[in-house]
Amino acid sequence: MTPICAILGSVLLLGLPAEVAELVLPDQRGDRDSLSAHRGKVVVVMVVTAQRLRNLKGWERDLRERFEELEFLRVADVPEDPPVTYRDVADKLAARVPEEVAVLIDIDRRWSSALDLDTGRPNILLIDRQGHLIARFRGRPEPELVEEVSLRIEELLRGP
Repeated sequence: MTPICAILGSVLLLGLPAEVAELVLPDQRGDRDSLSAHRGKVVVVMVVTAQRLRNLKGWERDLRERFEELEFLRVADVPEDPPVTYRDVADKLAARVPEEVAVLIDIDRRWSSALDLDTGRPNILLIDRQGHLIARFRGRPEPELVEEVSLRIEELLRGP
């Protein structure tokens, strides 16, 4: 199956929906973060279901090797079934994720709902310095897809 890459049209280039652009979420330690806190920087937002967070490791490794100046936001999309609480998810993440790695917990699935994301596989969202969603990709970090994402990141880092 070919990974999906969709470059968004001019309507969405004006910015992300307000419900995610300004959304503040807690991570597994209770610290809070948001996309708007990273304005002025190129940001890679990685959204995946909480059960498949390990699938983000390869993406982050590959992109960090190429681009030291990138900011990353990792978002765990929490499925509705079975019902869980923030504390349930936070405790599991705290036990499984290195302490220096923050994962935002989206218990209400606002990222995936607002952007119509299928979080069964990693979603890689590229955000420019002004907070605009420039591109979105979905899939595992296969070499061809990593190269395509990297080319878009290079363009963003060279831009204003």
